[in-house]
Amino acid sequence: MWDSAMAENGILKVGRLTDFQAHQIEHQLGAYTDCNHGQGLAVIHPVYYRRILKDAEEKFTRFAKEVFGKSTAEEGLEALTAFIRECGLPTKLTELKSKVEITPEILRQVADSCNIIKCNPRELSREEIYEILCECM
Repeated sequence: MWDSAMAENGILKVGRLTDFQAHQIEHQLGAYTDCNHGQGLAVIHPVYYRRILKDAEEKFTRFAKEVFGKSTAEEGLEALTAFIRECGLPTKLTELKSKVEITPEILRQVADSCNIIKCNPRELSREEIYEILCECM
């Protein structure tokens, strides 16, 4: 619990540009549906990471090596996706247990109203957010 509190309270981020765009996307998805936050993140993160891979390839390569023992960023993202599946989490929006049907129209509303943050490695456009969400289907 302490680790979680430290990770999210902002102390470790002081003076740094961090990347929480996937959280912003999922929070907005949750505002339009009743999907579980953690499950939504499980679906969004791999797709989002593939989208920004070339903007932070060095970081993703380090992640791949340190976390999964893989040699490339791409292999690391595949290992992350496999781990999410292994945990029994959804990997597609259609697998979320939402009582609200997730449609392209809903995803457009999510993208158009999502809080876009200045983050590392780069800021996304609303169109990119929509494309990421559609790829999650």
